[in-house]
Amino acid sequence: MKHLSTYGNNKRKSTQVLLQEIYAGMNAGETEFEIDASGQHDIGGPLWDDDGRALKFIVRNPGQRVGSMGMSGTEIVVEGPAPADVGWLNAGATITIKGDGGDTTGHCAADGVIYVGGRAGTRTGSLMKHDPAYNPPELWILKNTGSFPFEFMGGGIAVVCGFDSDDFDSVIGERACIGMVGGTVYVRGAISKLPSNVKLIETLDEEDWKFLCDGMPKFLDAVGRPDLLDPMLIHPEWRKIIAKSYEELQRGKKRKSLGEFRANRWIQGGLFGDVVQDAGEVVPLVAMGDHRAYSPVWNNAVFAAPCEYACPSDIPTQDRINLLRKGKIRESLDLVLKYNPFPGSVCGAACPNPCMASCTRQTIDFAVLAGPLGKYSMDLPAPVADPHTGKRFAVIGSGVGGLSAAWQLALKGHTVTIFEKDVVLGGKMMQAIPHNRLEKEIVQTEIKRILALGVQVQLGADITRDYFEEIRDLYDGVIIATGAHAPRKLPFPGSDRTYSALEFLTSSNAGNPIVSVAGKSVVVVGAGDVGMDACTTAWRNGAASVIAVDIQQPASSSRERKEAMELGTQVKWPLSVAEYNDGQLFFKEGEPLNADVVVVAVGEVPDVSWLPENYDRVKNNWIAADEYGRTRDPKVFAVGDVVKPGLLTQAIGMGRVAALALHAQVMGEKFALERKKQIPQDRLKLIYFTPRVSMCPTDPLKEGDRCISCGTCRDCNICVFICGQNAISRFEHRGSPAAQLRASRPRHKY
Repeated sequence: MKHLSTYGNNKRKSTQVLLQEIYAGMNAGETEFEIDASGQHDIGGPLWDDDGRALKFIVRNPGQRVGSMGMSGTEIVVEGPAPADVGWLNAGATITIKGDGGDTTGHCAADGVIYVGGRAGTRTGSLMKHDPAYNPPELWILKNTGSFPFEFMGGGIAVVCGFDSDDFDSVIGERACIGMVGGTVYVRGAISKLPSNVKLIETLDEEDWKFLCDGMPKFLDAVGRPDLLDPMLIHPEWRKIIAKSYEELQRGKKRKSLGEFRANRWIQGGLFGDVVQDAGEVVPLVAMGDHRAYSPVWNNAVFAAPCEYACPSDIPTQDRINLLRKGKIRESLDLVLKYNPFPGSVCGAACPNPCMASCTRQTIDFAVLAGPLGKYSMDLPAPVADPHTGKRFAVIGSGVGGLSAAWQLALKGHTVTIFEKDVVLGGKMMQAIPHNRLEKEIVQTEIKRILALGVQVQLGADITRDYFEEIRDLYDGVIIATGAHAPRKLPFPGSDRTYSALEFLTSSNAGNPIVSVAGKSVVVVGAGDVGMDACTTAWRNGAASVIAVDIQQPASSSRERKEAMELGTQVKWPLSVAEYNDGQLFFKEGEPLNADVVVVAVGEVPDVSWLPENYDRVKNNWIAADEYGRTRDPKVFAVGDVVKPGLLTQAIGMGRVAALALHAQVMGEKFALERKKQIPQDRLKLIYFTPRVSMCPTDPLKEGDRCISCGTCRDCNICVFICGQNAISRFEHRGSPAAQLRASRPRHKY
């Protein structure tokens, strides 16, 4: 017998080294091994001798899986206890444990004999099985088992002797024999409640008793307790557990219909209820009746993602992020230019980014960085325009609405001339928005890109009624985008000593403020975005204190308000101005405020006195136009603040729609403004997206994996895997994955 020690000189041999030593011994002709182990795994199996000689292992202190997959002709004796998985997948070995066995002793045993001279752990004997071509596996236990023993047992024989177990409520633990469909469990001692799939036989027949009488002496001799033979063979103390037959299980049961089963027993919502809505229909194996007319429909991108729906410029942010996920960075950056010529100025700086405010991802952690992504498109060249059409269009005004319209018309191949009253292009972007919030170099770069398409400019163009009529007659179409520049006034005593926010911002941007606020207390009436710009500009011009007041809850975006408040601005509401007198601003409610300078930021109205009277107005100021920007004169369109006040991105969107509608009209094409509905929130499944609350995103180009792709296929392939009729396949179409519905497969509705 070869002796192997696994520990010496303060060093422990690994399982691999021990097994290699066993193999080496067997190659040298050894068949018997005495092993002083120290927790090594898999001792004793699966091994066999090429000459058919028996193998024997005497083991102390083994690790898991003693005798796992042990072969016929192998004998293993453990001098003491053994941990989990003794005899796992035993294929014929005789394994003796002279102590307790760990959890899952005899798990999946298919042949051979396992003797345990003590207790066995939880799930002992689970999944034992019997191939009729071989002897049934046997598992003998001197004392008791842990809970869940013999679950899903399909065959074999287990014997639980119950020695020294009188204090236990059950010698086979709790929930024994769950799912058992075959085999026999002999038990001596107390038994707790058994499941309905098995039955307890109180009296053993002659064959049962012969098996116990023949096997008990061998078992007790093996574990060193032959003295227990007489007390272990008292016939009335033994019972057996066997599985009920199928007929016994069905007896007295009414077969449930599929509908009843789905309603009362099946998982609520179906197995894939978190992915698809279960309509509750039962589709037959062979489609019949109405089902024969059903066919699969891939409703991809039917709805708009919240980010796209919230964008007044209709930028398909989700499509841009999908392109990033596919590694098509340039295509993603180019895509925005089809909708907005100011991705750096507006999306990346001046816009409050309603796309991000509505992003579904922020319900998990942080919104996708759709706004900052715009800055990466700032330096891209203009797309190649369509062939020249010979059509000529005039745009009056060069704010974002007019420039957006000029951009779209130029891309369609038309000749475009912009008429601008000022000496520079850009409208309020250049004139009024503080330089710290919007760098003028960015605006100028993006205006140059528009002009690169061949857009012509006439600066210092003072539009009169006669000049307008001349322009209308000379061009194939006109888009009015003159904006709103006349400050609204509040009729309170002392208002003549106040300053409009537009004048204050414009003069400050020009480097010559209309009023000095250095060291003074400033009150801004109106707490919208323009009001917040006035506050931040006042601080940068040296104000000692700045307070913004409003008659209602401030309408400013959180970003602008936060910046102003971080500089020290106080925001107070609701306050209605009553009078300005002697350096104090009085209100109809509350205490007056010290105000050396009062800036009024309650909006502007258009000045369209040059427009002929036959053009309808709204409230005598704004031009009346339909959803396409068309006025009562089909040749004249109007966009931006001259139609209604709004954000820069709204003016951009209005300019694009008007340009496309005017183009279609002149070219004899049809044009319809079709906006998708926003995808309902209950159709969005967020379970597959892991929150990253400690990882605030910083790189917009790496947002592809974070985007939830609301309403549009994300190429996850779940539909392919779960389709019960295998009606969906995936294929590559021009290098991009797409879905195909197999017409040759059974058709169904889903």
